[in-house]
Amino acid sequence: MAADARLVDRLMDPTSLERWELESVSDIEPEASKSTVRRAAFRIGTDRITEIAMDEGHRQLAEQTTAEEAASDRAITMSRRRPTRAEDAE
Repeated sequence: MAADARLVDRLMDPTSLERWELESVSDIEPEASKSTVRRAAFRIGTDRITEIAMDEGHRQLAEQTTAEEAASDRAITMSRRRPTRAEDAE
C-alpha cells in the first residue's frame, strides 16, 4: 500500500516521469484533480489487463485450431483480398 501511495504522489507531481506518461496516454489535463488522475491510471491499468487477456484468448484459440481450419481461414482471407496490379495486368 505504501508503494501505491508513493505512485499516486508521483502521478500528482507535474514534473515526474510518471505524470508525463499518464498525460501522454490519457486525456487528463495538467491541473487534473487527484481523483481524475487516479481514475485515469486505473482505466489504463484495466485496459492493459483486458488487452493481455484478449491476447491470451487469441493464443489459446490459435493453439486449438487444426491445420485444416487454419488452411480454410487462409483461403477465405485470400479470396477476399483485392488483386495486385500485376494480377490486374494479366
